[in-house]
Amino acid sequence: MKTTGGDMEVLAGQLVAQGMMLQILMGHIALISPAHGASIRDTLRQGVATLQANRNMLPAEKFGAVKTLEDAIDTLEKLQAGDGATYRG
Repeated sequence: MKTTGGDMEVLAGQLVAQGMMLQILMGHIALISPAHGASIRDTLRQGVATLQANRNMLPAEKFGAVKTLEDAIDTLEKLQAGDGATYRG
């Protein structure tokens, strides 16, 4: 496969889209079952703590990973608070 200057941007865009899809799925679960939503948030928080304690990651890697998990936590907390989200099954 021939690489171009835009390869990194394509990969970055794909990662953003994948993150959004995962947040949508987690949000759907949280809206259906608040208990499952709380479990997902707790697991994400544990993941943040684990990443922050990881000595084998470069600072930029750690920042990207932690920021992604924190964004997911923020999304779930907004859904829990009822910021415009209503499950209509």
